[in-house]
Amino acid sequence: MNVKLRVVSMAAVFFTGSLLFAQSKGDSLSTQDIDEVIVVGYSKVKKESYTGTASAVDQTSVDRKSVSTVTQALSGEVAGVRVINSSGQPGTEATIRIRGFGSVNGNRSPLYVLDGAPYTGNVSAINPDDIESMTVLKDATATAIYGSRGANGVILINTKKGKSNRAQIQLESKVGFNFNLLPRYDVIESPEQYIGLSWEALYNQGKLNGNADPIKYANDRLFSNSGIRPQYNMWGVSASQLIDPTTKQVRPGVSRVYNPENWEDYAFQTSIRTENNLSLSGGSDKTTYYAGIGYLKDEGYSINSEYERYTGRLNLSHQAKDWLRGDFNFGYAFSKSKNNGQSEDSGSIFWFVDNIPSIYPLFLRNAAGNTVADPHYGGAQYDYGVGRGFGALTNAIADATIDKDRSYKHEMNSNFFLEATIAPWLKFETRLAGQYYNNSRDLLNNPFYGSSASQGGSIFKSKTELFSWNFLQLVRFNKEFGSHSIEALAAHESNYYQLKYLSGSRSGLIDPDIAEFNNATVQNGTSSFIQDYALESFFGQVTYDFDNKYFLSLTGRRDGSSRFLNDKWDNFYSAGIGWLVSKENFLMDNSIIKTLKLKTSYGTVGDQAGVGFYPGYNVYNPGNFMGDIATRFDRAGYPDLTWERANVFQAGVEFTLLKNRAITGTVDFYNKKTDNLIFDTRIAPSTGNAISKVNSGELTNQGIEFALNADIFKKQNFKLSVGVNGEMLKVNLDKMPFDNATGMDKIIDVSEASFGRSAGRSLYDFYMREYAGVNSQTGAAQWFVNYVDNNNNGAFDVGEQIASLHEYQVNNPGANIQQGVTEVYSQATQRYLDKTAVPDVRGAFNLNAEFKGFFVGAQMLYSLGGYSYDGAYANLMNNGQVGGNNWHTDILDRWQNPGDITNVPRLSSNRAGDTNYASLSSRFLTKADYLVLNNVTVGYNVPKQFLENMAINSLQLSVSGDNLWINSKRKGFNPSTSETGSSNIYRYSPLSTITFGAKFNF
Repeated sequence: MNVKLRVVSMAAVFFTGSLLFAQSKGDSLSTQDIDEVIVVGYSKVKKESYTGTASAVDQTSVDRKSVSTVTQALSGEVAGVRVINSSGQPGTEATIRIRGFGSVNGNRSPLYVLDGAPYTGNVSAINPDDIESMTVLKDATATAIYGSRGANGVILINTKKGKSNRAQIQLESKVGFNFNLLPRYDVIESPEQYIGLSWEALYNQGKLNGNADPIKYANDRLFSNSGIRPQYNMWGVSASQLIDPTTKQVRPGVSRVYNPENWEDYAFQTSIRTENNLSLSGGSDKTTYYAGIGYLKDEGYSINSEYERYTGRLNLSHQAKDWLRGDFNFGYAFSKSKNNGQSEDSGSIFWFVDNIPSIYPLFLRNAAGNTVADPHYGGAQYDYGVGRGFGALTNAIADATIDKDRSYKHEMNSNFFLEATIAPWLKFETRLAGQYYNNSRDLLNNPFYGSSASQGGSIFKSKTELFSWNFLQLVRFNKEFGSHSIEALAAHESNYYQLKYLSGSRSGLIDPDIAEFNNATVQNGTSSFIQDYALESFFGQVTYDFDNKYFLSLTGRRDGSSRFLNDKWDNFYSAGIGWLVSKENFLMDNSIIKTLKLKTSYGTVGDQAGVGFYPGYNVYNPGNFMGDIATRFDRAGYPDLTWERANVFQAGVEFTLLKNRAITGTVDFYNKKTDNLIFDTRIAPSTGNAISKVNSGELTNQGIEFALNADIFKKQNFKLSVGVNGEMLKVNLDKMPFDNATGMDKIIDVSEASFGRSAGRSLYDFYMREYAGVNSQTGAAQWFVNYVDNNNNGAFDVGEQIASLHEYQVNNPGANIQQGVTEVYSQATQRYLDKTAVPDVRGAFNLNAEFKGFFVGAQMLYSLGGYSYDGAYANLMNNGQVGGNNWHTDILDRWQNPGDITNVPRLSSNRAGDTNYASLSSRFLTKADYLVLNNVTVGYNVPKQFLENMAINSLQLSVSGDNLWINSKRKGFNPSTSETGSSNIYRYSPLSTITFGAKFNF
């Protein structure tokens, strides 16, 4: 009795998160189980008989990662699946891409299926501890049965269920630390160094403008409206007393009146992550149950960024009659998040930290250099930058501290399933599933400082309510005839989705801290709308197995969508064959090849999500005219817009080698050709519209993906295995859309900055001005210009330049095009650089080792080849007015004197003609190779003999680290956070986490 009480007490302590232990989550699905049976589409099949590509996720590896949503944990787990963690904000969903880019302008996201039903809610609402297995469906055989929703792949998520006559209590507790470990850009941190560079820029400006005394010119302007405002002169002396014109640096012995704060010290923190999960499962011969509750508090490293979630799940299965079985699954989540300092404007903490010059203090200073007391909030008053060259009238750290940006979500998902056995070979199945969530956002801006001070503060509130349901009716036939096995199904499915949105704002706060409308006096704008659609589907599938060696799968589906006006229905199909070669007599006794399967498939899938909800209808904006109802025409509808369609071919091989099956692997080749692409095309202005959306153009994603795992050692007390997976992808635009304005296919589309899209080119080939380096005599930046030498003088003359080279070459075949160099950015030619954002190969390395009770796991992500545009670095290499932005330390390599050989042009403080030095060009194209240490886990399984007297079946202790290290071309540059690898000055860089924990099974 005393032992049991002690166990309960210990469990309670762990559940509060007060002990620093954790472990990898639910281990209920073994690797052997995954190898034998997988869930695909609307069926369960033996993996060896499956003709498509369905990759079961290694749940143990996923569970070792400390993430708030399971999408983030998929990184590196499956070949051909790219996970883009674009924000370090806890609770943020990762962007998932399966086998390349499914569309140009449409939807690219996969379909999620939760416990057999399409899922449209937030994946972050699903507690990763409740997940038993995940499977990624990739090819047409796997996805065509989902028709118009399977074009970008399918991710199946199955939650845990109880097991008959096997009661289990599982308790885990994790406590960890989140921090900003990955490097940021190297910037000028010394105020003295920054002010010296600023003086030099003004000196160069004066000299280039022909001023007789550039030294006096720089001295007069350094602390002025043409430079840095005088109140930010922390040295309290004149420019001539501060700067030595010989060295262009601060004179020795000059001291500061005050020391400005390091903004990063106040913006970032080491924060706590706490996670606790408790589950009970078991059952009798006829009824099984799983019940789980969870709590997560995940604080970001940026101040006032946080995600807190409470979850509960109940899964029941009951054999009501010999012929009737039913399942009921229900999940609930309530989450709260703080999102301060993450707007993509001057409210961004990350923009401030990386870009504010080191001369500016965080807190307001008086003439003596002392901080000023805040009359409203106490403590030191933040400097909101009146007259500051960078972020004037704003202070992101102050806003993130004082203001509020909160979100609250209630989310539910439920699933009711019945299976009736009509005959041993015939079953009827029906499933009714639904999701609901209610998301509220409260945004409060204080009345004293910042963007809403002139309004006396403001409140913005929004409510988003989503409800969707799915109703399935299915008849399944399954029968064996000697060596022949046939399974066939026919089904009907209805889906409905509705989203309601309401927002409003008020200003003039009475109390600065209450984010309710009754606390504000001035009514501002309100808005509300509903978006909905319905999808009706009929589908069937036949799978055939002969002698457990030869396999055939046929699928057909017909979908009708309310999103389209005229062409609502389309048909999708697939056919796949497989051959288990290793069961043939000629390989039965082979000592090296133990399993060998060849497979191929072809089929069609489609997409409707990228067209919006009501694209076929004319749109009018409502208003009033003298108190009466009035409307204003917005755009004409696109009544003929219809599905994007993809034709998918695949061929692959699966194998295991050596007597003990020590080496396993898969290799798949795929070719996915998407037509009916959604593009904008220009139409005659006389129609009252400039743009129309059309289905036109063709896109091909072609690639090879591979996964190889090897058991190096497999002894009783020592195991070591390594694995590698990867994808080699090519993306090609085969045909451009028809352009009504010209009566021909569009020549090039440059609507996405830095990329050009034209027939025969990759979707992400860079198209921009090409940097030609620095004029060594003057320090001016140069770019290449293509031109036609109209006057035959052998040199480039103004007016001869070609603005867009590809367009000119298409329209003027055979033209004698010359190349020169210009120092005028606007004259330089935009052209293809024969560089692409698509890497040559991308994937992951995995290592797992066990020694007696200890285990170690590690995962590294890699990407080789391709380029990315480092816009954040470009911003730090600017030539704007001094005081307007910080510089990267590479600015120290700038041109200074005639004859200098460098790639960094002169500084001249926004001088006319020099302002485009950091504009879009090949200067900032950067190799996108990276290697990331994504996860390391070390753990120990406590021997059972130490637990026997404590009523504990197993205990696992572990420590893990996530996102620990990155090696890329430039410190601070992280290409893994963007679909094209580009950087962003506002991006919340991924957080790093160290987690300790323990897991008990009773």
